Amino acid sequence: MSEILEKLRPDRDLQCYFYRPSAVAALSATRSTGFTVSGAWRQQFDWAVVEWNRDNVFEHPLLRCLPDGDLSGLTLSYPETRTHCILMDSGLYPTVDWPYLRIWANDASGAEQIYRVRLKDYATPTAGSFTNAQATFTLQGTLTPGDYVELSWLDEHYYHVVRGSDTIADVLNDLKLNINTFSTTVAADVPAGGTQIVLTNTKPGLEGNYLGIAASVNGAQSEVWAPASQTMSGGASPTEWQVTLDFGALTDAFLKDANGQPLPIPTQNVRKMRWTYAAALQPGVFQRGEFSVAVTAWTVSGTNRAYQVAGPRSRRFEDVDPKIAYTGTWAEERGNYSGGTIHRTSGTGGQCRLDYWGHAQHRLYFGSRRTRGTGIITVRVDGQPEQVFDLYVPGEDFLVRLGLGDFAVGSHSVTATLTGADPNASGQDFYFDYFELAVAASTVNVQPAQGHEALATDWDTDHSLALAPERVAWNIQMLGFTGRANHYAGALLFYELVNPHNVYAQGTVTFQGTPGLGQVVEITISGTVYSRVTLITDTLETVAKAFEYLMNNGSTGVWAQASGAVLTVQARATGAAGNSLTLAATTTTNANGNMQAVASGDHFSGGADGAWLTELGAMPRLNRAARDWHRSYFAALNGYGIDATAAFSTELGNGDPSFAAGIAQRYPNGDPVMVSTPALQTNFSPASLAFWKQVYRDMAQIMNDAGQGPYLQFGEVQWWYFPGPSGMTFYDEYTTTTFQAQYGRAMHVFTSNDESPAPYPEEAAFLPSLIGDFTTQISEFVKAEYAQAKFEALYPPDVNDFGLTRVANLPGSPWGPDQLEVLKTENFTYTGARNLNKARASILLPLARGFPRNRMAHLVGVGNSSEPWDWERRLARGEYCETVVLFAFDQFSMIGYRLPLSPGSRRSEFMG
Repeated sequence: MSEILEKLRPDRDLQCYFYRPSAVAALSATRSTGFTVSGAWRQQFDWAVVEWNRDNVFEHPLLRCLPDGDLSGLTLSYPETRTHCILMDSGLYPTVDWPYLRIWANDASGAEQIYRVRLKDYATPTAGSFTNAQATFTLQGTLTPGDYVELSWLDEHYYHVVRGSDTIADVLNDLKLNINTFSTTVAADVPAGGTQIVLTNTKPGLEGNYLGIAASVNGAQSEVWAPASQTMSGGASPTEWQVTLDFGALTDAFLKDANGQPLPIPTQNVRKMRWTYAAALQPGVFQRGEFSVAVTAWTVSGTNRAYQVAGPRSRRFEDVDPKIAYTGTWAEERGNYSGGTIHRTSGTGGQCRLDYWGHAQHRLYFGSRRTRGTGIITVRVDGQPEQVFDLYVPGEDFLVRLGLGDFAVGSHSVTATLTGADPNASGQDFYFDYFELAVAASTVNVQPAQGHEALATDWDTDHSLALAPERVAWNIQMLGFTGRANHYAGALLFYELVNPHNVYAQGTVTFQGTPGLGQVVEITISGTVYSRVTLITDTLETVAKAFEYLMNNGSTGVWAQASGAVLTVQARATGAAGNSLTLAATTTTNANGNMQAVASGDHFSGGADGAWLTELGAMPRLNRAARDWHRSYFAALNGYGIDATAAFSTELGNGDPSFAAGIAQRYPNGDPVMVSTPALQTNFSPASLAFWKQVYRDMAQIMNDAGQGPYLQFGEVQWWYFPGPSGMTFYDEYTTTTFQAQYGRAMHVFTSNDESPAPYPEEAAFLPSLIGDFTTQISEFVKAEYAQAKFEALYPPDVNDFGLTRVANLPGSPWGPDQLEVLKTENFTYTGARNLNKARASILLPLARGFPRNRMAHLVGVGNSSEPWDWERRLARGEYCETVVLFAFDQFSMIGYRLPLSPGSRRSEFMG
């Protein structure tokens, strides 16, 4: 099966990122004609972006499109619906770039600029409608001649002085006439009956609801407004907008050309684009909530949409190829680079050179890396003019494939030289990854099926979380990995967060004295001035309320609340960041009054940072982004006929380490066990069990909804393997008190993972029993709802290859073939140590515990290209494992291991 790759196809060509740690977002339900991005907002400044990027770093080289940033011939059209996001028609100050499509593109000089397209200028509402916000006031009581009856908002106020012949209808109709004659913001109407006045915001839309109105009287005050003040309500904006973007005719929202006209955006060489979505403005303390953006009928038309790929006869010369000649001082680094290595130099004049014979017409590429500390290089091919590449890029770090031109069959020479640093860069590193001879092809092809082999995925990495779930599943299927997929749902992002110890910074303004007509009051917050001239009807309380309304009429940095004569202003930014806001209050005095406005200080204060923690009681346990992404992912795998396992470990990146929470594994001195993920290692207490039981049931429901039978993994659900300074990790309160109650003594303090448990048979029986009971209760809890659910355990013999941990971390019958469908092993350190004998023993461990070969599986780490992972893979194949899993998809693709993989060895071929 072959496929043509296309620009701007949501299920192949878009990514999603978000503001960490407070937000979470993911793509889901992606297809060629649309997508959803959804998740949770947890503070006011949260945002998420959908990105198109020319420099694809995700796909395996067999599936990776050649860089092509020419969008000038395309037109994109789509309808969009936002829920709990700032809306398309918003007039709020953009704290992030939510009003714009940002385009990173080279200008006429070749320098990259960030252009901004105001999306509303290219959008038309297609569902729902604009509704104007309103407020209704009732005038009651007895009219007293000479009293002032007044309505005010923003810097506008309208009053009527009561005459002896007036009725309430006369007063309201006079106010109506004045408002309709002079106001630019509000229209008024007095319905039949003459006791009410209806004020309508002349600006339609949801944000008309921010406008606050004060109603007051002066004099005998025998008249009464009901209510005395209120914000408008009922304003609404369209629910769906149709956006049409002709990339050949876009203009910047701010930049002008020489004639003062909006500057056309050069879309012939675009590096990336971002659509930004942000949390809807809330009127008070921010309350966590879910959001979504649904995009349907995504249509791309025009010319030059198809990508090309490096087809048959293409070749890469990796940085370690003996044909590469280096000049200067270079260092080899290992990682997720092409072939697993990259070379780096920082010395001016450092050079790499390749002389080669091209066997076909080809496009030559240079693989490198761009960061804030990379320099300027020149590249020369065959004596042609030098090409200059400034690799410096602020705030980013990514691998890049630089096009050098098209070349014919024959002999060629290419040289790349570091010439210096960009003046804005922090250094002048020069990374060389490869030279690539790409013979362009128009299609990608599915690879031969790898049978019982699978690629693992990890939702904590961008190769899962940032991508459309359908794209991840497509990659796995196209690469031929049809074995039961192993998906690690992660330790860092799948759960809900709460920040209980966050304190928002505040400032107060207290109004004192007697307000008099015409006093000017100003409150200045970090340069933004809120001003009001006092009215004849004002009291200290109404002045405070007026400033509440002024600040809450769309202020994105603060919100305010009046209580009597005290105005409290709170930062929207969480924690100590709000303490940087400045505060000042001034008043003028006159013969009519001596009111003073007294600020609590020259800065906001009291803001304190709290930690974002896993909310253990959240229902459901998995956040919106995790639920939506995983449901789509398992449905996509199911559509390809690929079974899957969802895995959790006993780690939480935001786990609460406090004694009160009670979920941390602990060393003998009470320190919580923090591992390098970074994450908290959780224990086997009832508090921890309650959390994890619901996590597994939530995932079972997701898999069931997606058409996959629930298949769940206890991924390294064990005691932490290594001691701290005070000993091993068995000493949380639940474990120690339970042991004390059961055996009538304190548990022995083990100081080493290699300490023999033989002298302590009670501890040797007790410790694994906690693990076994923990996993049994989880499986029973899930099966009570999903009787067909299956479970496997992932056991690492390498980190448990010590006298104590091989006993403490391997339960008996709860991890036997009567309880588990499969026992899966892994041994990253054996692989790294090139110890294939121990790797083979690890593979065979399930056999020794009574599992037949078709119910044992093995996971192999492929992150280091120099390790014998492929030998280990073939050993596992030779032992007829049910599944051999390569960990993980991201390393396999970025390193670019060759496909198809060689067949597995038969057991009789193993030579020791």
